[in-house]
Amino acid sequence: MHRVEREGRPVDYGAEYLQQRIDREIMLAKPMGVIVEAADEMSMILRAPLAPNANHKGTAFGGSLYALAVLTGWAWVTRFLATRAMDADAVIQESNMRFLAPVHGEMRAAIEMPAAGDTDKFCKMLLRADRGRIRLSVNIHQGTTRAAIFDGLFAAAMRH
Repeated sequence: MHRVEREGRPVDYGAEYLQQRIDREIMLAKPMGVIVEAADEMSMILRAPLAPNANHKGTAFGGSLYALAVLTGWAWVTRFLATRAMDADAVIQESNMRFLAPVHGEMRAAIEMPAAGDTDKFCKMLLRADRGRIRLSVNIHQGTTRAAIFDGLFAAAMRH
């Protein structure tokens, strides 16, 4: 767990922190049943049950898969900024998603951790220009089957 001191107290920016942020800031997440499974320097995994996200065929609705992927990227950027005490807001700027297989059960989205060079560039852009962008990839699985691949460009802007 990555801890940062704020007002003399350690702050844990793990799964519980992100679950609270998501539940408070992203209204769609609760009805979807989104759960933060892992949130640390090595992984970002969100999951959601099939029932509230099912389509007329009994498989996961494409929009729910997309929302879970975007939320996973947003959660990664939000945590990244918080652990570096960067007061900024993150949004999705552009994206592409490929659907590879139907999801018949729980959806599980895992980020592909960006390269250190990409995160360094993102930080430098934010500090120099008050805004930055980073490209993130998210894989959605059902069990061991990769069901979708998401590629998104996330933008962040410093608050003033």
